[in-house]
Amino acid sequence: MAPRSASLPDFTGAFVDEGYLHLVSLLGCGGSAKVYKALDTTSSSDNPAFFAVKCMKDGPRGSTQAALLSNEIHMHDSVADHPGVLSFHRVFSEGDCVFVVFDLGDANMLACVNRQLYVGNPELVKQAFLQLLDVVEDCHQRGMFHRDIKPQNILCNLAGADILLADFGGATRRAESRDFHRGTTGYMSPECLDTSRASYSSRGADTWSLAVTLVILATGHMPWTAAEPTNCNYAAFRKDPEHFLHRLLKLTHEANDIFRWCFHVNPARRPTIAQLRAAVLAAPCFLVANIPSIIRTAIPALVGVAHMHPAVSSASSMTSSATSSTLSSPSTAATFSAGPLTPPACSFQPPIAIVDLLDAANVGLAALYPEPLKPTKLYGRFIPPPLPSHLKSSPEFRFLDLKRRGVANRMRFADAQRRTF
Repeated sequence: MAPRSASLPDFTGAFVDEGYLHLVSLLGCGGSAKVYKALDTTSSSDNPAFFAVKCMKDGPRGSTQAALLSNEIHMHDSVADHPGVLSFHRVFSEGDCVFVVFDLGDANMLACVNRQLYVGNPELVKQAFLQLLDVVEDCHQRGMFHRDIKPQNILCNLAGADILLADFGGATRRAESRDFHRGTTGYMSPECLDTSRASYSSRGADTWSLAVTLVILATGHMPWTAAEPTNCNYAAFRKDPEHFLHRLLKLTHEANDIFRWCFHVNPARRPTIAQLRAAVLAAPCFLVANIPSIIRTAIPALVGVAHMHPAVSSASSMTSSATSSTLSSPSTAATFSAGPLTPPACSFQPPIAIVDLLDAANVGLAALYPEPLKPTKLYGRFIPPPLPSHLKSSPEFRFLDLKRRGVANRMRFADAQRRTF
């Protein structure tokens, strides 16, 4: 089925908003909208000002389409004063089309994930994710729930920081939602996918999406494409929540504990945003690969695959990091099987293209922010975190001192001169 945006005219080169905006190029299109880069014609030629303009079809008064459009505009406007929300300027209509004017950002979080800015840089992961938690928590305190949190809808600078939340098309003020499958499938909570329920928690749906986003930032991989029993990865996680993600994604114990908590089968036992913030702050790093090599050699059980869970033993040859155009995840074709699903029967596939993970019916603002011309990373060399607390008593390593100063973590060993990492 062709997306609804296919029925929209191509406004490239057109002047709109009474001539104040010149739509100079098409940035992208999705299920129901097209997004243009627009020049402010009143700005100086020496210092031109550009905006992102989202174009959508208006619906008849009282129609579902008109209601959804109105909801997106009002929800975004209600939180636009927060510094962590994408600036929203104005709305105007021409003919049967509605145009929404936003700031033009440098990049979105997905582009930075694909450029591998976050993996191996836990301090940047924390910086970006804690900024995201702050804005989502503020939205919740105002009684608004986003319901489509994902890297495509999160804007940032070229270094992956200065987070801005965008695309409020799925937002609601209902604490209990009854419209299921709202958002993007890979980021939905199990309750959001379970139509046998009467409702699901909107707050909980956001927290689940935040946790999936954190997995992607920390590892460059999606944990699963749908949190359903018919999905191989999710079924394997449900069967062995203590070890599955830990071994599949090579997580540290602290990171594994965070994700086990966030993805608990009982929604009432998952963390609040405040608890999630505290847990992320307390985690020294997320991947075993980020632990100093001298420590990793003493704990081969954390990095080896000899005792891997049977559900992931066939995944040991999977690509271990995202390429410039993929997030690693099983293919959708391998996600389903007939009859009762047992983890050993699952077949894990090579990474699939990002476009296959996107929800074609939800354009969002993913295409608003073009890729930079070249990768940019401003954070210098990685400074390893301290040894995990459960290893401090290890007889192989006796520490004279262990202290933390800002982002620098310093360690001294009894059998060597002082070394600063």
